[in-house]
Amino acid sequence: MTNTFNIAGADGNVMVPVLSDTGSLMAYILYPDPTGILQELYSCMSIFRQSLDHVQRISRQSNTHSSNIWGGTYQGAPFLHKNAFGYTGQPIINSNSKTKTMAKTTSSGGTSADRIKNDSAFERTRENMAEFTRAGKAAKLLRTIFRDVTINAKDKVTQARLLKVASRIITTDPVNERGARTVNNGDLQQLHNFHFNVRAGITDSLFVRCPVSYNRVSGEVTVNIPAFVPRNMVQQARGTTHFRIVTAAATVNFDTEQYEYAMQGTAELPYNTDPTQAITLTLALPANSKDTVVVVLGIEYYQKVNTRSYALKSGEFNATSIVLVDKAA
Repeated sequence: MTNTFNIAGADGNVMVPVLSDTGSLMAYILYPDPTGILQELYSCMSIFRQSLDHVQRISRQSNTHSSNIWGGTYQGAPFLHKNAFGYTGQPIINSNSKTKTMAKTTSSGGTSADRIKNDSAFERTRENMAEFTRAGKAAKLLRTIFRDVTINAKDKVTQARLLKVASRIITTDPVNERGARTVNNGDLQQLHNFHFNVRAGITDSLFVRCPVSYNRVSGEVTVNIPAFVPRNMVQQARGTTHFRIVTAAATVNFDTEQYEYAMQGTAELPYNTDPTQAITLTLALPANSKDTVVVVLGIEYYQKVNTRSYALKSGEFNATSIVLVDKAA
């Protein structure tokens, strides 16, 4: 077993080892010993070790005691002394004592919630928390609205990426003061070209230009899909026999979290070299809406077996992107 010694410093303090019932070292306790009383409780040998700014004396157990174990108290604390050079025989706190006094600390382990809410020193923190909360709600709202067209066209960090964009939008609010800024009053055009699947945007999977328009007076959203050859203009996903182009639109109020939603898609089109017909998708939203309109365009892949189609959950090519953002004047 490793020998454990008292270490006496030049300032009169003694580091006393605290041992367990099995004799293993648990900790050291610093005893003030300006009068040398502790050193007199047992005989010891001393080795003086010179350092740059102080002298340490390392006390070692000697064999001058005739008894194997003796004890006593020092400043009210019981100790044992085991007279064996190869053992840890220095004055220790008696591990048989039922009562052990631990040092108390005034640290609470962190700042209290009440202080963060009320202390003027945390005013900036409260402002940041308020705006971060609004950005998080806006990101979650968009995911909820377009869930049916992004279920297979998303990634593990879609929420985090949307939150980042919403946080940037909040900082562009020119109306409200810091801490009260909102997504509604910010530059919502920053949502344009957001890809719900970071691995594939709509232009990475569908190479056809599909003009999108919105009439606020009538509330009509129109997506024009020209004729094209699927083998040439659609990125192939493994196992694909068919695909579908989908679009969705919503009027969104990020303050009240209210929205109106519409969705439409093409029929399942065969993935071959036959040209498709030109298609127009029309969505009806409330006329003269005062809310922001967001339009997304996506592509879904299918595999047809006999008469049944199975959606391919290819995270590499399924895509849905925001293609239009129209904010009310």
